[in-house]
Amino acid sequence: MLGTWLHLACGLSRTATNSVLKVIELIILMAIRLGYMLANPSTVIFPLASLPSSLPIKLPHDVRTAINSLSLNPIILRSVCCPKCLTKYNLDDLPQVCPRRETSRSKVCGEILSTTHSSCRGPQVVPRTLYSTQDLASWLEFFLGQPGIEDLVDLSYVHQPSVGVMHSIWDSPAWRSLGSFTTTPGNLTFSYYIDWFNPFSNKIAGKSASCGAIMLFCLNLPYELQHLPENTFFAGITPPPKEPSMITITAVSDPIVDHLEAMWPGRNICTYRHPEGVSKRLAVLPGIGDLLVIRKAFGFAGVSSHNFCSFCTLHIADIDRLDYESWTARNGVHVRANAEEWRRATTKKRRKEIFDEHGVRWSSLHRLIYRDPVQHTVLGLMHNWIEGILQHHARCKWGIGIVPSLKANQDGNDDDPVEHIHPQIADDHDDDVDMLDAELLDLHAESQEFEDIPLHPKRARSMTASMHSDSASEQDISEDANSDDDDDIFQMAESDSESDGSQSDNNLDKQEWRVTCTFNAAELSQIHACLSNAVIPSWVERPPKNLGEKSHGKLKADQWLTLFSIFLPLVLPEIWLLSPSKQHMDLLDNFHDLVTCTKLVCSHSTSPEAADQYLQHYIQYRKSSKSIFPGVSTRPNHHYAMHNADLMKFWGPLIKLSEFSYERHNGLLQKIKTNGHLCMFLIFFFYILNLTLNFY
Repeated sequence: MLGTWLHLACGLSRTATNSVLKVIELIILMAIRLGYMLANPSTVIFPLASLPSSLPIKLPHDVRTAINSLSLNPIILRSVCCPKCLTKYNLDDLPQVCPRRETSRSKVCGEILSTTHSSCRGPQVVPRTLYSTQDLASWLEFFLGQPGIEDLVDLSYVHQPSVGVMHSIWDSPAWRSLGSFTTTPGNLTFSYYIDWFNPFSNKIAGKSASCGAIMLFCLNLPYELQHLPENTFFAGITPPPKEPSMITITAVSDPIVDHLEAMWPGRNICTYRHPEGVSKRLAVLPGIGDLLVIRKAFGFAGVSSHNFCSFCTLHIADIDRLDYESWTARNGVHVRANAEEWRRATTKKRRKEIFDEHGVRWSSLHRLIYRDPVQHTVLGLMHNWIEGILQHHARCKWGIGIVPSLKANQDGNDDDPVEHIHPQIADDHDDDVDMLDAELLDLHAESQEFEDIPLHPKRARSMTASMHSDSASEQDISEDANSDDDDDIFQMAESDSESDGSQSDNNLDKQEWRVTCTFNAAELSQIHACLSNAVIPSWVERPPKNLGEKSHGKLKADQWLTLFSIFLPLVLPEIWLLSPSKQHMDLLDNFHDLVTCTKLVCSHSTSPEAADQYLQHYIQYRKSSKSIFPGVSTRPNHHYAMHNADLMKFWGPLIKLSEFSYERHNGLLQKIKTNGHLCMFLIFFFYILNLTLNFY
């Protein structure tokens, strides 16, 4: 156990760990000899002849033997995949180049699938990219083999939904949307979550790569136990260093959906209560993610597309419409039919026509016929509301943290400096919106730490690689343009229309609107005093006391939530109620609607009445925002938040399906030491997890 822990958890090398195991054996043998001598004093005369020369049990000298002895090996399924299109291949029958065609009339992918590595045994031909997934059936045996876990799962079967108020998904209509499946003993219901992270951490000047963790969480467990690592199924890690595109993500999710399809009719699983095996069925109910994931993994158009919403058919040109009752909701049956039509199309031209008309494409999750692709998709509350609405309100409407314009200073207008901010915000990014000046300071500090200055050799190599990459991209585009495929000319247009959201609203991104900070220096000082002096519980993280200044860096999502739900409601009424200005009263009313919506949508219990109240206040908030902040354009997240009322009525409290708990696992994956081998995250994580469980 000690040697395994040193190797897996502490990162000790295999050679050093093997030496530790040998030393442990010598120490134990020496202790046995000393005990034998004390128990038998007569043997002191002839110690060498009579003392034991070996241990009565055999200890492993190789840490790999120790790992096998402790049953820590998860069943990891590793397959070769194309580095470009991620198509899966068998290692025993691996072609030299990828023969896949996106459609029957598209050109062959042509990516080289193998490379040559030098080793002590000479040159070795190895695959360029591997994709690792975990076997679902074996994990279920591990999961249900924990003592007491089946008793906890049984609680969901006997739960009686509360009347009027929903405290968890067990009380919601969503829990009953699969008929009697969720309440039938032996059936397991999971949530499906996918997100990307940088395995080298988020250092700006460090290495950059992207891995996608696909995770499933058992909703039959009580909420406080659903996200524990031992109860989390890490289905797969997408091949680094780049995240899949909207087309290639199907190849990544197909192997996982294969396992989910096989578990729908049922399979014999050995459990703690039934070591001989018992039939278990499994279904995926909510698909959870931010805007990027919803569009990539679930087959919907990007936020800049004409059909930009995954819940209704409203067009992006009508993004400011607030007549919610007249909107046409998407139909799951129609979405699946349109996606199937897109998949069967034989040309990219036809696929583009279908996509432009309906805003959907094929997703692997459409193969799970019991799921409704619209109704069973959950908009991530953390990214949509907290970072997309609250953060945008503070940064772009109130102007907190904006920088005085150089032009204003040059003109000498110091009394009323004009300020500006770039409107590239979290609606279109999976990442948080950082304060721009703070980012520059962080970048400068990290550049000094990593010696990443313009004349440094690292920077020269990086620039050279970038130039080569750009040249290769231009060559690829040139080859596409000269291709004989009659629909390749639509490839670039399709790529633009299927934007993942990171480049949406291009016209806005190329401009800057000029705004002034809503608060003067005295008012900001009053806000800072509130942040410093307010008495809060010890478990609540206090936001930066110098809010709006360069030095505090970016705020985390929970800090934005704390700011708008605790601190600002304490201080802003004191500031604006004492003012005779009508504008301040309008700002207070606007803020009141925003805080009321925040309280309702982030509550740990909800009801249909609370959802209606949320929608009423949110519509008032959007109407007043248009008149108070006329220079701030409506962003896609503002429209998506209109659907939160229906989501609350269907799913119950959205905070219990938010990304907070899910993203903590990305932090765990980032901290795993793999010695730079990106594909080892899944394997090492389960080694450490199983070791911890066996230890306790």
